[in-house]
Amino acid sequence: MKKFLRLMSLVLVVSMFLGLAACGDGGSDTIKLGSTGPLSGSASIYGQAVKKGVELAIEEINKAGGVDVNGVKKQLELVDFINDEADADKAGAGLATLMEAGVDVVVGAVTSGATEGLIAEAIKTGVPVITPTGTADKLTVGANGDEREARENIFRACFYDSYQGEYMAKYAAEKGIKKAYVLYNTDEDYSVGLKDAFVKTAAANGVTVETQGYDKTVKDFASYWAPIVAGGYDCVYLPDYYENVYNILKTGYAAGYNGVCYGGDGWDGVVQQIKEGDNVEFLEKCFYTNHYFGGSETTAVKKFVDAYKAKYNGEVPVSFAALAYDAVYIAKQAIEKAGSVDFDAVVEAFATGTFTGLVTSASEFSFDANGNPQKDAVVITFKDAKEVEAK
Repeated sequence: MKKFLRLMSLVLVVSMFLGLAACGDGGSDTIKLGSTGPLSGSASIYGQAVKKGVELAIEEINKAGGVDVNGVKKQLELVDFINDEADADKAGAGLATLMEAGVDVVVGAVTSGATEGLIAEAIKTGVPVITPTGTADKLTVGANGDEREARENIFRACFYDSYQGEYMAKYAAEKGIKKAYVLYNTDEDYSVGLKDAFVKTAAANGVTVETQGYDKTVKDFASYWAPIVAGGYDCVYLPDYYENVYNILKTGYAAGYNGVCYGGDGWDGVVQQIKEGDNVEFLEKCFYTNHYFGGSETTAVKKFVDAYKAKYNGEVPVSFAALAYDAVYIAKQAIEKAGSVDFDAVVEAFATGTFTGLVTSASEFSFDANGNPQKDAVVITFKDAKEVEAK
């Protein structure tokens, strides 16, 4: 019904030429991608990583001949990567700008809040959207989980928050954890989402859980660890971003905590926070879920990591870069399956396609009915201040 109404609207309101342009210019020599993400501000490290991953994938695809659209090879073009500063309104305005530029697929936004901000415009236009890194459950289904039909053109390359929280809660139970404590950031939807899923799943698996929140103004976490140390907890689940995580972990182990700590993909980057002279043996008791392990020996990962380092002066790619790189390749495969850049055809190809050769999936995968990729998480720990895959 949504597709029919969109088609009728185009027929009644615009000319045939403009209708074709709104669904992607099938006669163009290029396929236009666009994105929004934080290139300045506190979240800029994530936006920069996504931008680099997108640019690397486009460069590789074009060097290999481009995208095969019914036997015609077309080059990918990044029309713009708009700085949304992780702001929902700026992301929404950014998408409107990208639509004016005639984008065929949107690879973005980066943060969950910004992605939600552009969805209204995406629904109105029908443009295929794949967020590399927007993890909030609601992005593809709405806050109450009942809007998938309206958001049928929204997909993600990453895990959603509930998946990660559930995965680590089951992992903890399998490791014999009986008493867990969750320390989470009340100002981050990401942190709250992982906390909620962990608590629910841990309880269902026989783990007793206590929770405590903190807000973004907190810098000294010593007082938060006192009840944890005194309470004899087996593990602490800490779903936050790596800038906070390293400080919190270091404080906790210095305060006398000796158990294990678990976290989510926001931990990716913890090792970059280590300062010269830091005693980091405590990190060997820490584990987190991620989308891929950069030290993997798989062909896809090695190829990506080597190419990324070569292009960006030896920089080690974090998961945000890997997910963005994969999102572009997923879009390429969807367009090739559709044989067109018609919006509805590409959305259908996303929904029904099987995607292969990706960095963040050890095997082929497809999207579930809610636009989430069906693939497994990787658990990462640390050895000698370096990340290693947990056994």
